[in-house]
Amino acid sequence: MMTKKRIPLMLCILFCTASLAHSFLPSSWIPSGTASTNSATTAEFGQFVNQIDTMDVNARFNIGIISPEFSIDGFEFHLRNNPLHSNAAKANRRVPLPGADGPRPHLSSGPHRIHVAHHGSFISMDGLQNVELTRGTWELVWRDKSPAGLLICGFQLDKDAVRNAAMLQKGNLYLTFPVWRKKALEEKQAKKHAAELEYKEFETERNDQIQKLKDTPNLLEKAIHFREAVKAVERMDKTGFHLMINLPSKDEVFDVSADSNGDDGDGLKIVKTGTLWSKLTNSDFHSNDKQTLIGSVSLQ
Repeated sequence: MMTKKRIPLMLCILFCTASLAHSFLPSSWIPSGTASTNSATTAEFGQFVNQIDTMDVNARFNIGIISPEFSIDGFEFHLRNNPLHSNAAKANRRVPLPGADGPRPHLSSGPHRIHVAHHGSFISMDGLQNVELTRGTWELVWRDKSPAGLLICGFQLDKDAVRNAAMLQKGNLYLTFPVWRKKALEEKQAKKHAAELEYKEFETERNDQIQKLKDTPNLLEKAIHFREAVKAVERMDKTGFHLMINLPSKDEVFDVSADSNGDDGDGLKIVKTGTLWSKLTNSDFHSNDKQTLIGSVSLQ
């Protein structure tokens, strides 16, 4: 027989849900820890790079992990299909990249030039402060048969940017954005939508059973409603919706460009929000130097 003392504990278990947070943390898996060691084909890389060529980026840097401590606005970058020699990093003419200069360079499209059209700025107690980035370089990291890859942009910041107690420290800065094949993303978004509808149906059933459990004074009926609530929770889990929670929605991406035939059917989509991180030493990514998450980047 179920006792009244056990009811609050069981309700607690039902209400405890795990949430998934967006995490594009820079770590050694970019790209060395990926599940596949095969890269996208040369033809695919060529197609992807051609789509990103002439891409203009307007960006805001949000400094701070939990919430922005200050923001730097006004950055404007032009990504160009202008390959840079891999030795340029050693010659200190560009910043090292985690793909091209890491343990698995074949997963990278290779380094390409970024033209910084406009530097960023912010307001401090001393007035308008400019933030200048140099040696801009970008690459795509893409595994074979993967629906998505990473666009990584690297820059050098020669001077600390300080506002009150917050500081963007000088050194090598990196921006990382997930990039999706349009068709693959649309297919996964459709599956997520179907799973969400099913999830919400079972969630409503769970909530109804919990309310009935609370309302009835009969212990036997409480046990029955509790069992039905548990069944609903199991069905919620089986939808797989919780595994798709971080899949970007239509409002969270925008088109990079159309494909080579002028049709956007197999074009690329880039996620509007990426991570901002740093590697304070100038060594390449073969070393064990730690990368530090600084904040986020918002594409305007």
